[in-house]
Amino acid sequence: MLSVLLKRLTIDQWRAIDARYKSESLPDLRAAAVLLTAGLSLVLPHYFGRPRMIDELPGLKDVALAVVPYPDLLPHLYWAAFKLVNYGILPYLCIRLVLRARGRDHGLRFVREPRVWVLYAAMVALVVPLAYVASGSEAFLRTYPKYANAGASLEQFLLWELAYGFQFLMLEFFFRGFFVFALARYIGSLAIFVMVVPYAMIHFGKPLAECLGSIVAGVALGTIALRTGSIYGGVAVHCAVAWSMDLFALAGHGKLTALFGG
Repeated sequence: MLSVLLKRLTIDQWRAIDARYKSESLPDLRAAAVLLTAGLSLVLPHYFGRPRMIDELPGLKDVALAVVPYPDLLPHLYWAAFKLVNYGILPYLCIRLVLRARGRDHGLRFVREPRVWVLYAAMVALVVPLAYVASGSEAFLRTYPKYANAGASLEQFLLWELAYGFQFLMLEFFFRGFFVFALARYIGSLAIFVMVVPYAMIHFGKPLAECLGSIVAGVALGTIALRTGSIYGGVAVHCAVAWSMDLFALAGHGKLTALFGG
């Protein structure tokens, strides 16, 4: 029974993806353009999207301080905002100018089928307890929250979590929208596994369990995105899990009660 269920959730889904999407043959310069765009999108943040860059761009920090009076938070907001460039604008330009497609064709549409959202809810219900167990480790508490002063005030906490959520939207659009939908027309469900390689690599430096979990999550979210035609469930899962992890970390640091006025 378990093997039948596993086959239904994996191999059967990948076969359906192959039948639905695989329509173009290789070699094709458009497929090359997709991979080159992906490479550029992954290189740019390493040199221009790091948090410290806000201190190196003349006048940017002064302007930003007039809007957000938290100097320590600004580098993290810059990091999240830069995702619009490398995970958002560059892939979208490739979709429109090279593939001659629409954002809707790459996951930017909502799905209303209740069964899909039940599946996403089950993923959250599975991962959040595991995150809670992991939150007691020193490695977890050293890593989260990424913005160390998230527990200093409710305003800083909300600003940080909104920025954190935004970068997950951009991340999902890049990996589960642009990447898999663009390549699926050439290599079908194999696009999911091609995408998982760089997706796992961006988790280097995080706790081992999270790195390994990114492989499983990448395959699951990529499969569901292609089967439903939408990335928004993946965004919801990522935000629910990431925000929970930050709350667990703040509790571990003894800051959660004071943050919410307890």
